[in-house]
Amino acid sequence: MGWESPGNWRWHGMYERFPAHQLCLVDDSGKLVAAANGLPVRWDGRASSLPSGSDEILVEAVDHGPPDHPDALCMLSVSVDPAHRAAGHAERLLAEARTRAAEQCPRGLIIPVRPTRKPRYPLIPIEEYAAWRRPDGRCFDPWLAAHAELGARQLGIAKRSLVIRQPVSRWEEFLGHPLPGPGDHPLPGGLVPLRVTADGHGIYAEPNVWVHHAPAVP
Repeated sequence: MGWESPGNWRWHGMYERFPAHQLCLVDDSGKLVAAANGLPVRWDGRASSLPSGSDEILVEAVDHGPPDHPDALCMLSVSVDPAHRAAGHAERLLAEARTRAAEQCPRGLIIPVRPTRKPRYPLIPIEEYAAWRRPDGRCFDPWLAAHAELGARQLGIAKRSLVIRQPVSRWEEFLGHPLPGPGDHPLPGGLVPLRVTADGHGIYAEPNVWVHHAPAVP
């Protein structure tokens, strides 16, 4: 997910322009165990006016600077070291982001969520996957469930949140096998298949699920 996309090209700009919203958790030895990355955005509160995803948000924020009066805080990534994923660190980072959003942004926190279990079901449309529920009624996806348990609600789908377009040869090197013709090909870790086009490129267009953590009512 770190290959070149319009947003990934500008990822470093978040640290330069929005340092207050780059959150880290370290252990007793000072080792980084979790991180969250975000930035303030303009948003009128309507699901229909949400950005297309993380690429658009980063392009707008890094190329044009922070809004004068941000409406919401948008978290683009919450990452936890695999050895620490059962410790509740992601929830701690989310809680901190919610607190900061409440202090600075009247519409709270918005997140284009990357469902953690979706790579097991790459052929299922993201809209259907996001609606799956467990027998107890909770969200099927653990990460979507974590947001719901903190009071967030799903607002919609960012169908092309992050788009990586690279020559087929680079994808073949990554996959370790040839991609001899156009079509949809399995991509380990991908939420959707890799689409190979007739012009010799592979396009990974990742969908995300928009969720909204509304500010707490006083």
